[in-house]
Formats: sequence, C-alpha cells, structure tokens
Amino acid sequence: MNRMHTIELAGLFAGSGRNLVVDEEIALDGFEGIAFPQPARTQLNLRVVDRLIAIDGGIDVLAQGECVGCLDDVSRELHVEVSERLDPDGDRSVDPFGETNVLVGTRLDLVDLVQQLVLTSLPMGLRCGPDCKGLCGECGANLNTGNCPHSNGESRG
Repeated sequence: MNRMHTIELAGLFAGSGRNLVVDEEIALDGFEGIAFPQPARTQLNLRVVDRLIAIDGGIDVLAQGECVGCLDDVSRELHVEVSERLDPDGDRSVDPFGETNVLVGTRLDLVDLVQQLVLTSLPMGLRCGPDCKGLCGECGANLNTGNCPHSNGESRG
C-alpha cells in the first residue's frame, strides 16, 4: 500500500479529556480476490486512556468478490466494530510487525489502521448466501440455479 494518511496525536497527550473524532472515507486496497469498490466509511473516536491511545468506533465497507462455493459475484456490506488500544511507546520504525505498527512516533497512519482492521475482520471466503449449494463436482454446473444430471439434487462440490 502506497497511500498514507497520518494523524498527529501529540495534541491528545497535551491535556486530559481531549478527544479526536475521525469521520472520513478511506480508500482500501483489494486483498486476495476481494475488492473494495467504494471508500470505507470510517467513524472513530481517539483519546488517551492510561497512557494508551484508545480508538473506538466503526468502519463500514462494501466487499466484492467471488462466492467460494459457486463462483458467482458477491457483494457484502461489512461493519467492523473498532475497540483498539495502541501503545505510543511502540513504534513502527523500531518494530514494523509489532502490534502498534500503525504508529510512527505520535503519528497514526489512518489508512494502514483501517486496512488492517477490515482485512482481519473478513471471513475466510465470501459466500453468496448461507444455503449456497456450490458447483457439481463432475460437470461444474451451479447447483443454485438447478440440478444437473450428476447431482441427484444434492451438492457435490
């Protein structure tokens, strides 16, 4: 990901009770066959709690890809509840794979944070519905649209 959108957090540490409200649309990169055709609606509240940066709120995003069962196109609205605590003493420049790898000093990389939160909340594969019958294992027919001669009315894929 080449995009960065940083938020300076030094002001949060300047006084008690300060909050920073983030209400933005963040474009996300696709991941392993899942695309995000519209920016993610991001509504977060940032504050300092016991020397940690508390981030609470939600992210709404549209995910598109193929159903892992029948290979039809699928669009799913996802809502991610956010409740994160980041240690400002951790630093991406010191440990790029650490828990606080979205922080560089007092700067929060908002795009990276939102991307990570959305990707970790994705299901293992998108499905067109809970009752997807998949494909026939012999001829590849989509069993959601009707039976094929091989299926005898049951999914084999």
